[in-house]
Amino acid sequence: MKRILTLVIVGLFVLSTGALAASDSKVIGDAHSLDTKYAGPFNVNLEKWFAAHPLEPGQMMRMDPLFQTPRVTVMATANKGQLVDLHYHAFADELGFVIQGQCEKYVDGKWVLVKPGTVHYNPRGIIHATRVVGDQELRELTIFTPSPPPNDRVFLNSEITTAKAGVVVGDWSLLDTQHKKGYNFNLDEWYAAHPFESGQTMRIDAAMGTLRSQLMIAQRPSLPVHYHGSADEIIYIYKGVGELYINGEWVKVYPGEVHLNARGFIHGIHPAGDGEFKIFAVFAPPQAGGSDRIFLDLK
Repeated sequence: MKRILTLVIVGLFVLSTGALAASDSKVIGDAHSLDTKYAGPFNVNLEKWFAAHPLEPGQMMRMDPLFQTPRVTVMATANKGQLVDLHYHAFADELGFVIQGQCEKYVDGKWVLVKPGTVHYNPRGIIHATRVVGDQELRELTIFTPSPPPNDRVFLNSEITTAKAGVVVGDWSLLDTQHKKGYNFNLDEWYAAHPFESGQTMRIDAAMGTLRSQLMIAQRPSLPVHYHGSADEIIYIYKGVGELYINGEWVKVYPGEVHLNARGFIHGIHPAGDGEFKIFAVFAPPQAGGSDRIFLDLK
């Protein structure tokens, strides 16, 4: 009798959770994967965001959260000249995309000039730093994978912060990938080096990844409606116009917008028209099995 009662309770639970997914079939692909405060995927226009969140008088730098789950924290960073001295992260990888202004990043033991259109990818344990160049405010999209604790930056002692050539690794015990340094990816240079091949209408390339995140750079991506069972996805629209499936409808997206989608929520993407459509995407963590897209047939 107790066994029958248990089976009935389990059956009712399955039916109720299944109903949750079905009742929100335009938004939720897998109700069991949901573990965030968000009602669905959403877009943020970063130009409008920075305009609405200016640096206060006397403030040199601010970082505002756009999106946070156990797997990723996405922030809008504005900097008028505050040095972020040499440090490494003990918990999270960091990816920074320069939207406006110029800076120098400490990469592979030397300071490198970084301009808009460049992605800086720094695995945990690797030393990096940022210093603003010029008078224009530096604006970046900053992504940490996974979401770090407040004390994740480990700043170095004064002997090392002189930025001696060749100082690269802060903690060798944290390195768990083949990557032993930070990397910069200039998107225009990447697209030029990875053109469409004969017969291709879409191209998606894996640029870099660790156990915590994967960077994909895409040209004219076109993927039907789907959800991810393991990974959150962050998409930045770099050039051209596309459409993203959000909350049951296709919505146009433009350069400078970032799309934020927690695992379990439904989305899709395709170009709008015949022009260029270029993006980069970050999966946190890398998709299980190489691709955890579950495609849907929504009428």
